[in-house]
Amino acid sequence: MFLFAGPTGWKTILVKAPFGFMSLRAPFLKTLYYNRFTPAVLLLVFTVVSRFQTFGNPLLNIDEEFYLFAGGRILHGDLPYLAFWDRKPALLFVLYAVFHLFGAYRVLAYQIGAALAVWGTSLLLYKMARTLTSRGGALIAGMLYCTGLTVCGGEGGQTPVFYTLLVAAAMALVLFKVVLAADGPQQVRRVGMVAMGLFGLSMQIKYTTVFEGVFLGLYLLWYAARKGQTRRALCADAALWVLPAVLPTAAVFLFYALIGHAHDWFFANVNSIFLRGALPAAQTTALKIRLFKAIAPLLAGGAVAVWLFRNAPGQAQRQFLTLWALAACCGVAVFGGWYYHYALPLFAPLAVVSSPLWDRKAGRFWLVLVLAVQTVAAQKRLHKHRIENGDARTYQAYLAAMPDPEGCLFVYEGPPILYDTSHWCGLTNHPFPGHFNEQAEIRSTGMNPSAELDHILAQKPRYVVTQDPAWAGENLTIRAHLFQTLTRDYRAVYRHQGPQTSVVVYQRAPLP
Repeated sequence: MFLFAGPTGWKTILVKAPFGFMSLRAPFLKTLYYNRFTPAVLLLVFTVVSRFQTFGNPLLNIDEEFYLFAGGRILHGDLPYLAFWDRKPALLFVLYAVFHLFGAYRVLAYQIGAALAVWGTSLLLYKMARTLTSRGGALIAGMLYCTGLTVCGGEGGQTPVFYTLLVAAAMALVLFKVVLAADGPQQVRRVGMVAMGLFGLSMQIKYTTVFEGVFLGLYLLWYAARKGQTRRALCADAALWVLPAVLPTAAVFLFYALIGHAHDWFFANVNSIFLRGALPAAQTTALKIRLFKAIAPLLAGGAVAVWLFRNAPGQAQRQFLTLWALAACCGVAVFGGWYYHYALPLFAPLAVVSSPLWDRKAGRFWLVLVLAVQTVAAQKRLHKHRIENGDARTYQAYLAAMPDPEGCLFVYEGPPILYDTSHWCGLTNHPFPGHFNEQAEIRSTGMNPSAELDHILAQKPRYVVTQDPAWAGENLTIRAHLFQTLTRDYRAVYRHQGPQTSVVVYQRAPLP
């Protein structure tokens, strides 16, 4: 306990600290708490600590492993959708190409980049939440975002980790420069162009941000109309806002059109999205239940906060931020039936909308409880994930099992990061494992998985990586086809055994 001897004796300073009331018996603690840089430092420390288990692990998630591999291929002159196929936008691969420039430290580079993106987003959420609540509630909002990501698979470099920074920046820009600004009507056109430009960039990381982008555009039009804009001016505004939103995607399309591959771009970025089949009904239902359970605490908290403070001052910002949360929920409702990490975009707006609960005693208890439970659950999940998928030592064991540097590799099911080595020979332009082994992808990738598998096996890859057992959504016909060849011509040389699955490296057996 600190004691402060003032000019008239011992004094106690009471301040409202981030997690309740605490007694500060030293003036420098009070000064520290109110320092303008304290929230940024606290959120940075919390971000690093919450993700510390992941740093340096190349086996976090097959998606970001593939993005890093694809970024490396771009540096070798390969083009997305041609030399390697995926349906993700091109800017995502360019971003990972930047991380790949760090060479041997590329894994750590993308993970630090992701952590900085999370920190930046949490700072923006803190700033927005401060328009609704006190410092403590705003800090909780930023922290809830960090832990929410880790709970739902965003501990690494999944796309929402990066694009939510752009989305939050756009929302914060409109909130402070239009919604809350005295000169908002004069600023709305210029600010709208910048904000929609940020959404244009975010859509080149993942197209699902279009829902929040449409919301923001409609909100800006409504705001301008309410402030007396004429119909002609509104039409001009709409055109000026749509242009920067579509410009990045249009530029990428134009590039592919100029080199004669407009169809390849359009199929990968548009058609293939709607050609995906459905996951098994039981798996889809279980996934939706998991998604709802993950967001339920903040969803409930946000709904209660909106109701409790429906007549409180600051209705303009409350309505804007609530509508953002609703738009994000609509986006996940439309696209959220695939993977657990599709819930990640919800944590930013829901954390902000829930933050006013801090101003009520019961609400403060709820927010602290949610933060504590999420933090513990997130760290337990990271530990479990590391045991299941492995870490840097497991990655080195994979490489040791493939000693021939000229031996070509085919990853049917397993970590795509293994392609980011000398073992990549370009046996196929569909290197992402899910495009082979998922039943839902059988008609959506532009290739016949069976024929492509024959093409790969005819080239006699030195190494093949698979996973046991088969999972619920796997294309069992393709799996049986592959294992006919593995049983005849290959032998297992390494197995990483997790609690539920094992990844097996096969090596082509020498001729008798």
